[in-house]
Amino acid sequence: MRRIEAEELSLDAAELVITSTKQEIVEQWGLYDGFDVRLEKILRARTKRKVSCHGRYMPRMVVIPPGMDFSNVVVTEQEPAESDGDLAALINGDGNLSPRALPPIWSEVMRFFTNRHKPMILALSRPDPKKNLTTLVKAFGECRPLKELANLTLVMGNRDDIDGMSGGNGAVLTTVLKLIDKYDLYGQVAYPKHHRQSDVPEIYRLAAKTKGVFINPALVEPFGLTLIEAAAHGLPMVATKNGGPVDIHTTLNNGLLVDPHDQKAIANALLELVADKNLWNECRRNGLRNIHLFSWPEHCRKYLSRVALCRMRHPQWQTDTLMDTTMEEESMGDSLKDVQDMSLRLSVDGDKYSVYGSLDNSAEVDKLLAAKGDPELYNQVKRVLDKLKRAPPSSTTEETEPKPDVNEPRAPANNVIASNKYPALRKKRKLFVIAVDCYDDNGNVSPRMLEIIQEIFKAVRSDATAARFAGLVLSTALTVDETLGMLNSGNVQPHEFDALICSSGSELYYPAIPAYPDDGSDKKLWPDPDYDSHIDYRWGGEGLRKTVHILTAPERDGQEKQERVIFENAEHSNAHCLAYVVKDSPRVRKVDELRQRLRMRGLRCHLMFCRNSTQLHVIQLLASRSQALRYLFVRWGLDVANMHVFVGETGDTDYEEMLAGLHKTIILKGAVDRGSEKLLRGSGSYQREDIVPSESPNIVSIEDGYNCEAILN
Repeated sequence: MRRIEAEELSLDAAELVITSTKQEIVEQWGLYDGFDVRLEKILRARTKRKVSCHGRYMPRMVVIPPGMDFSNVVVTEQEPAESDGDLAALINGDGNLSPRALPPIWSEVMRFFTNRHKPMILALSRPDPKKNLTTLVKAFGECRPLKELANLTLVMGNRDDIDGMSGGNGAVLTTVLKLIDKYDLYGQVAYPKHHRQSDVPEIYRLAAKTKGVFINPALVEPFGLTLIEAAAHGLPMVATKNGGPVDIHTTLNNGLLVDPHDQKAIANALLELVADKNLWNECRRNGLRNIHLFSWPEHCRKYLSRVALCRMRHPQWQTDTLMDTTMEEESMGDSLKDVQDMSLRLSVDGDKYSVYGSLDNSAEVDKLLAAKGDPELYNQVKRVLDKLKRAPPSSTTEETEPKPDVNEPRAPANNVIASNKYPALRKKRKLFVIAVDCYDDNGNVSPRMLEIIQEIFKAVRSDATAARFAGLVLSTALTVDETLGMLNSGNVQPHEFDALICSSGSELYYPAIPAYPDDGSDKKLWPDPDYDSHIDYRWGGEGLRKTVHILTAPERDGQEKQERVIFENAEHSNAHCLAYVVKDSPRVRKVDELRQRLRMRGLRCHLMFCRNSTQLHVIQLLASRSQALRYLFVRWGLDVANMHVFVGETGDTDYEEMLAGLHKTIILKGAVDRGSEKLLRGSGSYQREDIVPSESPNIVSIEDGYNCEAILN
């Protein structure tokens, strides 16, 4: 469960997902909550038509097959001739031929055959039941024309004694030998006991020289590297139609696909390639002509071109997404052939569609691509940029009223915070973060919270020299107005903190300093505009609000409709946080269930029950109290290892995120009586032990309370 949830989180944040095959997209990623093939097509079609997706998003899936090294493969498109010296000598059994003239593996294989002039059907895999080798032997043994025209070579790994093999592999090999005996295939089937890795290319060469065929009859083949290796040596292929061979065949066009369960279809495909020399030559030429598409240089070119077209998020905090219209055919999600047959409307669509999209960083993209020195890639991306049009961004949330003690700064021309705006924070060597969630039964701040803040202040300032380089941060689920009110009630000034993280991490403020001395402002706090633009990434806004309203609607109990227990709290909501009041916490869905339902609708966000289970906060994917600390590390270079986070024994549903990591966590026992963690996950989900190590040198507990002396000790 932990691995699956980690992969779901990766899908939430991924700009691009690289896969090896289309089958991997549909049959593997399609099983996750965070990706739906049909919804991805709908959202992509809406985006291309400049129709709002209401904050819904699916990551872009791109097929880029693995690269291979063909530098040691020397094959010409010229048809191999059986009369060529070494092969003719081996076939005719010339005893005067020097032992060094031919690869030893050739003789090892050929010794099995009575008639060495026949083309060779080659299968190379371990004797695993999934590889379906027994069906191949049955197909060969029951097709008389195929037996008359070809020999069969089965390279099934290395073995000394069948009895010493693992159960499944030994059973397959035993069955193969019994089938050889049943169909009397002695002299027509080779099954060497040993081969080295260096012999594999020579085995391919031998099969190609006999004008043979390579076959992969696996029930399901995730990719099929052996098919590419065989094609590189001039061998046509017959392969399963389940999995990666479909993509390989589409690219190389060098053989036939079959149903691995259809024994007759396998025999007919092999017979067609062996008997029809024109078809065999055509497949061989196609494979050799297109094999470069699976080389390492081609793999790197595709990979880098895709990465270059991704959203550039660092160090620019305002970013753009570029759409690559020249590589449409390579993405599973790009197929819009059936878009006319499906509805592009979403459940939250209104009568009007909004138009959005921007392209502000095209000059920087231009510079980046020019620096790479690849004219083809440069021209390709230039064409994309020329086709994109600038459109005004749409607003998905209403503007909130300005807060009385918060001033919006006049940003510099480049919309980046001036390098000297927050010098105090940047010079701090240690950061002490107070993230203790002390609330009463009604979700109001407990008086104990102020006591903890004051005791931590005393502990940090007990050493005057160290205090000069120590920063203080308050991290809370309170709004900024509530935070200022709480501090004011305890005669604590906001400027005593270096930063305030409010509304569960959706807002970040610094003490006001005269960064813009001519504006005459007397406000107490300055918001970080870069943080706002950073966390705005994939914010669902109004579409998310409507969906949350639907998901939190009461369910019917028989014929009676239950009362709603979650209500929107407009007073505590802001542009980056949807706040809700929880009236009856035992009746609400837990975080993991709500998050799953939102993911399945293409909405990415963080959900947090907070303030003793009396409120629900829905915030941006990149916003949370732990993500805000990460932002301080990335933005201002604060060392995470020098961050000390004070928490209670329990807290809001993001409590676990504050525990694990490189930072130091100090648990103040007795500080928090009740939290919201019971609403985090259901019984079938992963547990805290899967995330937070039971014994970590970075987590310590203070047993003697939360006074200054205990903290210092």
